Amino acid sequence: MKNSSFILRSILFLWGIVTFLTNFHLFGTHNTSRYFPFLERPEEYVIKGRSHISPSLFFTKASAAFKRGGGNTGIPELWGKYDLRDVIKSLEMVSGAEFVNPITEERGPNDDWLDKSIKFNVGGKIKARGFILNYQQDLNWYGFSIGAFIPIMYVNTSDRFDFVQGDSADELKNLRDGELVQIDRIRRNVHDKLGLRGNDWNQAGFGDLDLHFRFSKSWDHELKISNIDFNLQTGVVIPIGSNSDINYPSSISFMGNGHWGIYFDVVSEFELKQDWKIGLMIGAAYQFENSRRFRLPIYKEPALFSALITQVKINPGMTFKISPYLEAQNLTDGINFHFRYTYLRHNNDKWNDTRINPDVKSYLNQEPGFEIGGKEITAEDISKNIFEKENLTRWRVHYITLQFSYDSKEAGNNWVLDPVIYSAFDYQMNGSGSCKTHQFTLGVELHF
Repeated sequence: MKNSSFILRSILFLWGIVTFLTNFHLFGTHNTSRYFPFLERPEEYVIKGRSHISPSLFFTKASAAFKRGGGNTGIPELWGKYDLRDVIKSLEMVSGAEFVNPITEERGPNDDWLDKSIKFNVGGKIKARGFILNYQQDLNWYGFSIGAFIPIMYVNTSDRFDFVQGDSADELKNLRDGELVQIDRIRRNVHDKLGLRGNDWNQAGFGDLDLHFRFSKSWDHELKISNIDFNLQTGVVIPIGSNSDINYPSSISFMGNGHWGIYFDVVSEFELKQDWKIGLMIGAAYQFENSRRFRLPIYKEPALFSALITQVKINPGMTFKISPYLEAQNLTDGINFHFRYTYLRHNNDKWNDTRINPDVKSYLNQEPGFEIGGKEITAEDISKNIFEKENLTRWRVHYITLQFSYDSKEAGNNWVLDPVIYSAFDYQMNGSGSCKTHQFTLGVELHF
């Protein structure tokens, strides 16, 4: 007993040090997507020596995003604000001598719309429904277990463009109805030349596969606490999930966008008195760099709408998580309530243009003297643009989760596999640079 108490006190002491040292660099999750939450359930960690399989159905919806600095923005605008002038300039640089400005094609060579700021708001919607399979196998060996997690889903996305007269150049204000139709026709012509195939995108497939290894330890009636559970988990995320499509700006990656990843989670749970528990989940996820074919901005245009398509080496930033929770069990026979707050933070990604002496330079290796909007771009402008675009890859979210569950065993039912039926709602109450996604999940946990 004394030895067990010493081990427990040592773990709690180390846990306190970890919590203190990471106070300003909070910890993460195995899922690094800013579009889908897939938040971990503490019940999947605190298994108390029982194996289980947990199939669930989920529905996810989003129609806006949280912009940096506060307020809402369109989902595609997470990649930057859309100015048709910048997109046309990108098309010009890639097309070379063969380029004819779409404004010139529509209105003639001396039109006052040429090289003027033409801004659009770009909104978007995401709907997803699917199936999640979570499996945990107790190894009956010193508290160790292994497990796997994978989602299968069908995703619909769309985007829409609304011309903003008030933010555009003076020459494009107070336009007549026919001119508004004309300016949207020019935009669609530009998108055709970029090779973009439409505003709607549908895709079915897998998310990334998470394989993990866990150590669990439990103490009864130690330190004047009814029960203490301590869980350490490490895992590898295998990128088998569907990626975004460069020809559909509204398309999104299902999870890690092609990057392998590893993560480390710690979950501690304290049953202060019978049926009343508090807990804390923290963790960190690291993704390995990967090269993929992508639209790479030449200067200011969002990556989704660049004419330059090339291999881009991306080194993702770390993702951190902290998630305290409260659980009240047996409110009535077998009915449990769970409340959880989750904070996720993803640091800046590093993009690299690995081409040697490219014919068309990207924003990463652009040189001073580049001209856009009648202005010659300086080295300071280029450096500032690189910083701003890198900052677009950083995001954070604040979720609250409300969950009700029915534990058949606690209710006194002798059902096969002791099922726990649960429903959970993940609501994103705030964020920065993240898709404003809400998710509803209905599942069952089966023990064996």
